[in-house]
Amino acid sequence: MTPETSGQEPGARVEELLKAAARGHVGVDRRFVASILEQNEPAAILRFAREKHDKDRLDLDPLLVDLFRHYQTPEALEFFMDAIRRAPEDVDDSLIQALLPFGNQAAEPLLRLYEELGEEQGSDVAFLLAALRVRDPRVLKVLLDRLEYDAADGAFCLGLYGDAAARPALETMLTELPEEDTEMRREFSYALEQLEAPEPKYQPEPFDISAEYPERELPPFDVLDEAERIAMLASPEADVRAGAAYSFFNQPVNPKPRAALLALAQSDPEPAVRGEAWAALGDAVGDESRESMTLRDAMVAVLNDSSKPEAERGGAAVGLYSVADRDDVRTGVEALYEMGGKARIKALETMWRSLWQPYAKYFAPHLDETDPAILRHALRGAGYFRLTAHIDKIAQFFDREAPYDDLREDALFAYALAMPGETTRGRVKGMLRKLDQLASLTADEVDLVELALDERLRLHGMAPVFEAERMAEHEHVHEQHQHEPVPAPSGLTLVDKTGRNDPCPCGSGKKYKKCHGVVH
Repeated sequence: MTPETSGQEPGARVEELLKAAARGHVGVDRRFVASILEQNEPAAILRFAREKHDKDRLDLDPLLVDLFRHYQTPEALEFFMDAIRRAPEDVDDSLIQALLPFGNQAAEPLLRLYEELGEEQGSDVAFLLAALRVRDPRVLKVLLDRLEYDAADGAFCLGLYGDAAARPALETMLTELPEEDTEMRREFSYALEQLEAPEPKYQPEPFDISAEYPERELPPFDVLDEAERIAMLASPEADVRAGAAYSFFNQPVNPKPRAALLALAQSDPEPAVRGEAWAALGDAVGDESRESMTLRDAMVAVLNDSSKPEAERGGAAVGLYSVADRDDVRTGVEALYEMGGKARIKALETMWRSLWQPYAKYFAPHLDETDPAILRHALRGAGYFRLTAHIDKIAQFFDREAPYDDLREDALFAYALAMPGETTRGRVKGMLRKLDQLASLTADEVDLVELALDERLRLHGMAPVFEAERMAEHEHVHEQHQHEPVPAPSGLTLVDKTGRNDPCPCGSGKKYKKCHGVVH
């Protein structure tokens, strides 16, 4: 039904869709983008972009940039300036490509923005002004001023701008550069060469907006509250129901979601959905209350029922990981393992989650697998069961190139858990340094390894080290800023929650102790 036939104002459907995405109620994928484009209402997108979004759960700026680039909407220039203003020193390439086709129209607002931001934050704006190649004495002055402020940046921008009027300033500064500063002299020489080159004719890069988005993207369940996720358990789309069920995995399940998950596990028409629901009920089976024992018996029955689909049995197995040392669970898990394929993947996940030592023997043989899903759980098991004898095999997955690039984080986490050396609070920083030397960690990977090393300490009954430092730093910053106004978030804000049974700091909403790197 179109907005017109439903009595809505033109463009209302577009605004509804964008608001739903900003709330996290839908995934932004090709189907979503197609729904926006089918309405053909760029004015509605512009109205949404001009609204205040400080309370939005998700930052839709990248999507809006792509939509305005698709429509080439001149009225969007104000939005582009605001987007740059929010992150002036990290202007995304997609925003740059969206701006360049506007040529002269973009120069004036960019000049005003540069004056507002100043030299320290204006590097990307200066680059945009140069890339536009609009001949304007104000632009030339901005770029010449940047030459004085940051010689390398200014020379690059002037070469890109291509105005011969910049030659005297470039030649003068080149003569003042020391002969031994070969890199800077090369930068200036190249800029002077660019002034002699024929001015290129600008051709916008071809842009297929649908190619920028995945075929299918589920809603970001981690930003939704319990009631919203319960509502999604009734979605007409099976993958949404499954994702909503998984969002409760490894979390304390309150009575209301527990009842909804149990109903889903017992009656959903899709085996994969039933499996995710059984897995999500895992936190409710670990004690000896009557309710827990009844639920556990039901899950054990599913696990050991050979007539049930493997997706459902596998989900029940994962949900039973905390009692996987029981004979009735162990036999079911081992039966899944012997089935191979997806059933084996679920069995391996159940085994490493259980931390039950007799399962350790299952992981080393799979470090030579080619199936990434098997390898991922083999790495996790090798880490948690400290298969130090196989540490070199774990390290081979540090490669950032295919085919192992998707397994690097799993390997780093596993290596930190299993690497040789006595586990003490005094030694973990040395372990971090050693792993950094071995694998050249990025900043995000350092955080990941710190999480793993803290987990290693916990498994040995010791207090974490890096978590304590993060908490101390957080408290220090809080004390410094407790009287300052808190800026409204644009997009998601993650808060440190690092207790063993608290949500993982990665933002998944799942328990820290079992979250990071799990592929379900």
